[in-house]
Amino acid sequence: MKMIFLVDGDNNIRTGLQGIHLLTAEDTVLVFFGKGQTLDSVKKLCAGTAAQVQYLESVKGGKNSLDFQIITELGVLVGRGEADFAYVISQDKGYEAAMSALHARYASTFREVALRPSIQDCIQAAFLLRAGTREELAAALNRQFGPVQGALAFEHLQALFTPPAAPPEPEPPAKAAKRTTARRSRKAAAKEPEPQEAAPPQSEPPQEEEAGASQAAPAKSRRSGASRRRKRAERAKEAENA
Repeated sequence: MKMIFLVDGDNNIRTGLQGIHLLTAEDTVLVFFGKGQTLDSVKKLCAGTAAQVQYLESVKGGKNSLDFQIITELGVLVGRGEADFAYVISQDKGYEAAMSALHARYASTFREVALRPSIQDCIQAAFLLRAGTREELAAALNRQFGPVQGALAFEHLQALFTPPAAPPEPEPPAKAAKRTTARRSRKAAAKEPEPQEAAPPQSEPPQEEEAGASQAAPAKSRRSGASRRRKRAERAKEAENA
């Protein structure tokens, strides 16, 4: 997140530069100062910052000349699309009319363009927006709110944005029925008694054979008696002929 600060050197610049040491190498600070103004004290205030600092002297002296130059520079940055986050650092309320005009015409070209009394007032959320990991977010909250309040804020945010555990997905009906059938088969196999040896079959009397034999015996007896009678008749007839 790149931020640009246009600092009014004619309006309490010491207060305006508060928080400059918190900026990063992505940020740019444009310090506008009046014609013939010395910069020794201003450069001391800017020492130690990682931001890119440029010093722009007013091209013409006179009242409000520096204000017009700041608004002109801001308009150019907005028109080029280079002012995603741009802030005029001044306590002069006269800039508010120019800010309203930019918002009415060019609001789609930037995310925030505003008037602030100091750099520090512009970066309260910058630590959070620049955090790329949870560790960086925790460190940013600690710098912003202190170790105790920062840790509490991080834990609260983590609890809010942690997604709830997803409920288990139901099994397909076919798979569930197959599992139930397999479970029932295992239970039935566990309850089934062990097979016992079958007793040898008992031998039954051959009733049919005995019945056949008993029926055949009288027939044989009848045939033997008839033969004897026939033989006796033949012998008697032979005796008569003799």
